[in-house]
Amino acid sequence: MCYDEIEYKDKQEMIDRLVGKRIIEWSKDHLKLDDGSIINIEMTEYDCCAMAYGEFKDVELEAVITDIRFNKPALNYCEDESSTTQEVVFIHNQNKIAQADLYADNGNGDYYYSVVAFKIRDIYYAPLGSRDGE
Repeated sequence: MCYDEIEYKDKQEMIDRLVGKRIIEWSKDHLKLDDGSIINIEMTEYDCCAMAYGEFKDVELEAVITDIRFNKPALNYCEDESSTTQEVVFIHNQNKIAQADLYADNGNGDYYYSVVAFKIRDIYYAPLGSRDGE
C-alpha cells in the first residue's frame, strides 16, 4: 500500500529546519521541540506484510540541536528476508542528545517493501527504504 504520493524532503532540509531548536519533551514515539513542532517516526509506505518503524532513545532534554547525523544504512539478511536499519543521531556541539533507530523490511519472502520517515508538521523527511543500505 502506498499513501497518496508523499513528497519526501531530503536530510539537509530536515537538518536546516531543526538546527537551533531545543528538545523539551520526548517518548520513544516522538520528540517535542520548543517551537511546538513534534517529530514522529512513521511507516509511510508498505506492501503486503512488510513493515517499518523507529523509536527515539537516549534523549537529553533542554539541549539545543546543532546537527543531525544520518549513519550509513545497513542492509541485513536473515533467511528469506532482508531489512535495513539506520541510526540517526541528534547532536548538541559534539555530544549526542538523542538517537532514532529506524527499521524497514521486505516482508515475507523478500518480495515486498516498506519505508519509514520522520514527520514534522505534515512534512516527511529523509525516508529509509527496506532495500537501502550496503
